Amino acid sequence: MKMVPNHSTDWSNLTNIWQMGCRISINGQLFFSPFVESAVGWHLKNNQKINGMKIFLICIASFVSSALFGQVPTLISIGDEWKQPLELSKLDVQVEVVGNIATTTFDMLFFNPQPRDMEGELSLPLSEGQEICRYALEINGKLREGVIIEKVKARQAFEAITRRNVDPGIVNLTKGNFFKTRIYPVPAKGTKRVVLALSETLTGDEDQLHYTLPIAVSDTIGAFSLDVQVIKSSPDQEDNLGSFQNVRFDNRRDAYVLSLERKHFMPTAPIQFTVPRFGGADHQLFTYDFEGETYFYLNARPPVLSGSERTHPRKIGIYWDRSSSGEKRDLEKELRLLQRYLESLPKLKEVTLTTFGMTSDPEKSFGNDVSAFMTYLRSIRYDGATRLDQLRFPKGMDEFWLFSDGIQTIGGQDISWPAVPVHTLTSSQGSDYGYLKRLAVKTNGAFLNLSKTTVPDALATLQADEEKLLSVDFNENELTEVYPNHPQRVGHFVELAGILRTEKANLQINYGQGGEVTQRQTYVISKQTSAPVSRIWASKKIAYLNLDYSRHQETIRALGQKHRIITKNSSFIVLDWVEDYVAYEIEPPAELKKEYDRLMAKKDRSEPDLEDISQRNLERISVLKLWYESPPKVAAHQKGDASGVMLRTRQDEAFDIEVTEESVVEEMLFMEEPEAESMSDEMEFGSADDDDFASDGDVMVEETPGEGQPSIKVLAWLPDAPYLDRLRSTDEAALEEVYFELKLVQSKRPAFFIQVADFFYEKGYRALATRILSNTIELDLENPELLRVVAKRLLDEGEPGLSVAIFEEINNLRPDEPQSLRDLALAHWANDQYQEALDLFHLLLSRPWVRFEEIKSVVLNEMNNLISHHKNQLDLSGISEDLIVPMPLDVRIVIDWSSNDSDIDLWVIDPKGEKCYYSHPHTAMGGKISQDFTQGYGPEEFTLRNAGRGFYTVYVNYFSESRQTITGPVTIYATMYTHYGTPQEQVKSIAVQVTDQKESRQIAQLEFVE
Repeated sequence: MKMVPNHSTDWSNLTNIWQMGCRISINGQLFFSPFVESAVGWHLKNNQKINGMKIFLICIASFVSSALFGQVPTLISIGDEWKQPLELSKLDVQVEVVGNIATTTFDMLFFNPQPRDMEGELSLPLSEGQEICRYALEINGKLREGVIIEKVKARQAFEAITRRNVDPGIVNLTKGNFFKTRIYPVPAKGTKRVVLALSETLTGDEDQLHYTLPIAVSDTIGAFSLDVQVIKSSPDQEDNLGSFQNVRFDNRRDAYVLSLERKHFMPTAPIQFTVPRFGGADHQLFTYDFEGETYFYLNARPPVLSGSERTHPRKIGIYWDRSSSGEKRDLEKELRLLQRYLESLPKLKEVTLTTFGMTSDPEKSFGNDVSAFMTYLRSIRYDGATRLDQLRFPKGMDEFWLFSDGIQTIGGQDISWPAVPVHTLTSSQGSDYGYLKRLAVKTNGAFLNLSKTTVPDALATLQADEEKLLSVDFNENELTEVYPNHPQRVGHFVELAGILRTEKANLQINYGQGGEVTQRQTYVISKQTSAPVSRIWASKKIAYLNLDYSRHQETIRALGQKHRIITKNSSFIVLDWVEDYVAYEIEPPAELKKEYDRLMAKKDRSEPDLEDISQRNLERISVLKLWYESPPKVAAHQKGDASGVMLRTRQDEAFDIEVTEESVVEEMLFMEEPEAESMSDEMEFGSADDDDFASDGDVMVEETPGEGQPSIKVLAWLPDAPYLDRLRSTDEAALEEVYFELKLVQSKRPAFFIQVADFFYEKGYRALATRILSNTIELDLENPELLRVVAKRLLDEGEPGLSVAIFEEINNLRPDEPQSLRDLALAHWANDQYQEALDLFHLLLSRPWVRFEEIKSVVLNEMNNLISHHKNQLDLSGISEDLIVPMPLDVRIVIDWSSNDSDIDLWVIDPKGEKCYYSHPHTAMGGKISQDFTQGYGPEEFTLRNAGRGFYTVYVNYFSESRQTITGPVTIYATMYTHYGTPQEQVKSIAVQVTDQKESRQIAQLEFVE
């Protein structure tokens, strides 16, 4: 029986809430929260309930200065009614500096003054070199440390546990070095403690490092404390540190220490101090014993490096990322550097420009007219997703420049490397620094992070061919795993980390040009000041392995897990109960380890029985075949029955053993029939009147059949939104201009891009529509729901290649969901890759799916249809002959939807007025509905072997949902077939968005005239 939460959603206020909730001004500077889209939505009403628990959404906004360390997380609330937002009642900041590496820990206590539980999400773009190294949550009054596990496994455990209304904590890294975590619940009139730590390499000059913590906040912090410890490499290191609010560092033997406490604290200036780089020596050396190994970290002053002026390039190719993410870059800084560089070249002959986003535009040549070139660059508009795999580097150029954050929104990052240098430049937080470095290293170019360097310094790097670190020599019996150990440019310092195998060892750093060593430095590595540097070593090895991530991703994950560093393929997770750690085989923190080991010893860890899976598939195909050959007899439809539900006969049990007469009766007693389900007698019995069929604002689209053939009519979905009204009233010549104007206000709403893309597809502007649609993915990278919406839409618009690339990413993100494999298989099929589609169907049937086993009945139909159409092009040797049972159908209707936690129903009303749906799955005409999916993405399928003359009306019903964050309305996809599995097969698809639970929408009508 379905349980219906009492949700109410006010989407009319969404835009206003956006404008209110996603902007915060701190000390006069305007910041934007990147995650507000996922934090609003159907939680906007303060009176909604989820299983009896009232929730009000809040957001934790975290702001990072483009050139500084992380901002203190700040809590804000959304909604006019709440005059008392969550309070940061206590903040303890601990900073530890070892050499060039600073680790900052935020220990935050939030107080909820409201009479209900509250929820939040923290999202933060990490700058180059920043890493998340600790995450802990308060559980039952005690702080519980997070553990690092595989990203997919963490997500599986997290989602399964939240479906029980128990909320664990999870921290993920997404594309572009964004991390996210959800905090729930902050109890009514209670507190929630969250601990988060980040580390990074500090920057500075030749003598000093600079630490800055921008800590300006909009509300008073109840209690604030700051503890800083700068570990010395030697006791005689000189005192050269700054002060904060007249509090100076204490100079102890092993460290500089600063402690500060304040009550009702509202800082108005950042915390800043300097750290002496080397004191009286030319290097710092730290060692640390960890799990049987001695790790060392060397921070050394390089020698004076000579250099020569580079050969001036005559032909330069510029590649400029014009995707939506380009607006986040410091464009003026990039333009200043590029202009100064071009103007410094006395023999510049030609500069060419290739702009790219979803597509790569034709190359433009500007000769040596730098002024015209810069003017054109400033006129570029930024829109759409990024596809780096579209780039092609022509021959005949002396060097290339790539201006991009390096984040591939769709597809892979494979590029054919040119034989000349490629300089990669980024100026935005959250870039894919590893990829950009890899491209530069592979081509002997320079990687420049303009958020961490000045234009003059960047210009000097590009103009001079300086000596660089070429290699490191050591005795492998004394030292091992020293990183980095490949050519790289050197700034004000050189950092090396490795493992010491003996009491003492020599290490030689080689500098030079063109592969020739010109200078050497030798250091003695022995046990020195103890500091936790094993993580520094792991970070440097991971940075090296990231240059070829796909090859080393498992090694990277294992390193991160051992040394507590979040990587691309791992997550921090905190669970409430030891039983949850056992269920998902996640080794818990130390305090739960003993009980975990005891329970694990008793756990049944047997693998799935492949023979049992195969036998169940044979049973499914037998049930389908039995229905096909002899549909169950059902009682005649009783018109006027208050429930609208027909009691089934015992014969039905052969088709759906799970649902009994008793369960149907019980559901009848408690079910409220949606208002939209009631309809006129004329409509119920399949009137041919199109005026009855079409609803206000909808347009009938009819599939033109051959004479005597059935027809499929769908309602073109025309959403009602002010921005669409504006576009509809605009002259075609000005449409794109108006779109960009509207985008300034609507840029955080997925529904805007989806609906506007539909508008331009209808107008025939396919390239523009596809570009606009791709913005949806840029809003929240690695969001499967948004990815699925875009991939499905592209498939409908005849872009199966792009769809395959997106569905492959979804499958990598959610390999535990069979819908991912099914979607990918259907995309391959549409892309004429029939064998790939068949192999994926077979793979889906060969695995156990726990929540979604019943999808296999739908897939068996689809696999057999694929075989019926393309048997001669397929290798069927891996498919059991017993599963190949062609079952052509007069009518097949299938729906699925975008949200993992929504319950959508398919209703079909046949010419006799009988409604086939989850509580009445068989009809007198022989129609059948598949098992109801109350969670997940579907699919639900209606099939009918022999269609009688008349109309078959199709409805979708938005029954309920349990999403706790939302990325926009739920999108429902419906595909209607006539003569399915035959040469006469017709197909028509439609996608609609629904927002209100209990909403029923009529979407299509099939007419049989035979």
